[in-house]
This record gives sequence, structure tokens and C-alpha cells, in this order.
Amino acid sequence: MEHSQEIIDKLVHLEIFSDFNSSNEEHRRLLKEVCQLLEPQSYNSGDVIIKEGDTGDTLYILYEGTVQIRRNTPSNDQFAVVNLTTEQNVFFGEVALIDRDTRSASVIAIENCKVLKLDGSRFKELCDKEPVLGYHVMYRISRRIASALRRSNKEMMTLYEALLDEI
Repeated sequence: MEHSQEIIDKLVHLEIFSDFNSSNEEHRRLLKEVCQLLEPQSYNSGDVIIKEGDTGDTLYILYEGTVQIRRNTPSNDQFAVVNLTTEQNVFFGEVALIDRDTRSASVIAIENCKVLKLDGSRFKELCDKEPVLGYHVMYRISRRIASALRRSNKEMMTLYEALLDEI
């Protein structure tokens, strides 16, 4: 993909690339390498970008538009978790950069969207070649996962205490 300054500017505003500065020559070089791997894809309103339960190996960067994150209940009813817009500098599917795994939620385009896809295996190859890039991105993903785990543990304890109060 063409490594336009616009895309590099988008990358540095994403949490996983926030350790990089587009005015730093070495950082810009690494970000250009990432840009080479990005594949643009368009989705129409209502299209499923990621389906919960599917196996995935791709990170998606929301470049234009709005998406909705949905989860399934144990009885298989879907509920909306959150709507995300381009202005929020969002990405989804980041665990795919670490491990080809089952998707934990669905992502639906709620208006026409453009995303930049980053294939996990190609990104790992780049990280083998550029370990500084890999270290910083994996560190940011690890922090995000750790934060989600802490939040999940806290919510589980709240539910446990509520259950004990009912008994």
C-alpha cells in the first residue's frame, strides 16, 4: 500500500503504535514498513467485518465510518456493546497479531466503512525483521489485554459478591 503521510499520521494516533513518532526518521521508516502490509477494504452499512466465534488472523484499523461491536449472550442473542467511529482512532482484532484465535465479538459496519487490514502472519514476519517494532506493538497489545483481564476479574468478583448476597 502507498505509504502516504496521512496513513502514517493515522497509525501514530492508534494505541498500538503510540510509541512511535512520525517526525522521528527511524520511526517513520518502521511505520512505512507497516503501511506496506496494510490492505484497504470497504464495507457497506450492515456488512459483518468480524463474526464472533470465527477464527481470525487479521487486525483491522477503522479508517472511515462507524462500526458497532456486538456480543452474543449464552442464549445466542446479540447485544450491542459500543459504537466506534473513525475519530476515536480505533482498531479491532489485535489479538490476531499474537495468536490466531476465535473472535470474541462481532464487528458490524453501521455506515459505509473503510478499514485497513493487517495480516497477522505478515506482521509477525516484519517483527522478526524489525524487532523494535515488534517489541513496542506487542507491549501495547499486552497492556491492553492485561487491562481487560483486570476489568474482567473485577466484574467477576462483583457478580460473585452479588450472588453470595442473594444466597
